[in-house]
Amino acid sequence: MYDLLMAACFLSATSLVSRLVVWLPGAVLSSWLVWFQSLAVGLLVGDALLHVLPQAVETGQPFDRVMLALAAGALALVGVECWVRRAPAVTSLTEPQHTPFARMNLAGDFLHHIVDGIIVAAAFVGGETAGVAVMLAIALHEIPRELSSASVLVAGGYLPQRAFVLSVLMALGVPAGALAMHLVPLSANGLGLALAAASGAVLYIALADILPGVWARLASHQRAVPAVGVCVGLLLMWLAAQMEHG
Repeated sequence: MYDLLMAACFLSATSLVSRLVVWLPGAVLSSWLVWFQSLAVGLLVGDALLHVLPQAVETGQPFDRVMLALAAGALALVGVECWVRRAPAVTSLTEPQHTPFARMNLAGDFLHHIVDGIIVAAAFVGGETAGVAVMLAIALHEIPRELSSASVLVAGGYLPQRAFVLSVLMALGVPAGALAMHLVPLSANGLGLALAAASGAVLYIALADILPGVWARLASHQRAVPAVGVCVGLLLMWLAAQMEHG
């Protein structure tokens, strides 16, 4: 139990890399936001398809049931977004309006961290060595993803300092997911379906919320940025997956 909590706290600490967004000068950050958002799309899609979904399949669930759970996860986020878009815009004298894709990114980020906590807890069931290996593999892709996620919040209207605080708070989902898995362990069937649903939710966040935000900010000289950023994110997730299964 102690080793699991230490691993979960270590993964949560990777969110501190989002502090880099606060340190970047405003003009530099503005010019790089499209790059960071595009990278976030690639990282999230790669994480869902190369990390979370294979974990769901490996639990032994029938493929059609896994795909149905994935679709259910995406549809659940449609319902969440319907509620988010009904919510009044959050404004203040010091902070601009927060766009729906930024609020959706917060929900998706928290869900992602819960899933990471569940995966780490499940790995520790197989032994401390397996748990540490999975923790390090997840940490490899969490560092660039945290930076990209904080950048998405800034692009969606949050001040950099606020984006950093929210990124750290969302990372508390890791120990929450780990504790939930430890205290109320899921069956193999339940774990597989939960991971597949989470994969669908992450895909929805990346393709239906963050990617449209990229198009909205794209300048004429940045037409290749989305393709390049998404490809880099996918490559990083592929490399992380190879290391995890290597």
